Amino acid sequence: MISALSNFAHAQPGERMLHLTGYVGRWANTDLLDVPERSFRSNLTFEDSNFAGLGVSRVLIPSFSIPVIGTDQAFHGNKVEIEGQALRHFGDQNHWEGTLALMFRTGQIPLFRGLSVNLAVGEGLSYASERPRLEGSFRVEPTRFLNYLAFEAEFSHPSLPGVSFVSRIHHRSGIFGVIAPKESGSNFIGAGLRVSLP
Repeated sequence: MISALSNFAHAQPGERMLHLTGYVGRWANTDLLDVPERSFRSNLTFEDSNFAGLGVSRVLIPSFSIPVIGTDQAFHGNKVEIEGQALRHFGDQNHWEGTLALMFRTGQIPLFRGLSVNLAVGEGLSYASERPRLEGSFRVEPTRFLNYLAFEAEFSHPSLPGVSFVSRIHHRSGIFGVIAPKESGSNFIGAGLRVSLP
């Protein structure tokens, strides 16, 4: 599939192909599907469980378009990336976490006064160096190896070329009991700075 898509993808002059991101995140006491509503209502609560770390992403498929069926329009500038992260958890949990994920990223969406955003979703795997203390329940023992999902908004402005601000939801789970019991997992809400690499 990747090779087929790459036939329709062409890197644009100056297009970012590699980037490094520094992240911090904090445990959110909510289910993944409730994060948008509870964030909008300012109704989120948090645990004293945090992480800090670095992520490196490489573009696998540069700029490609997705046509809008039944029209002459298309969504341009989409990308597929591979991302790896190394994170250190601290506070109520103390362990390392590594993730590896494929990321689908939209093209830039203009906002106002030169500010723009792109949106990304990632699917992959997460491995903790020891069982995360907060991730289980009285019925379920925490699991080191889980599925990983990322949901991200990246904001940039021409006044800071090659630098952007990132907000992200960092989600670990057993995929509704497929690879681990249903009560396994966590949601972290995080933010970071991203720099393009040559």
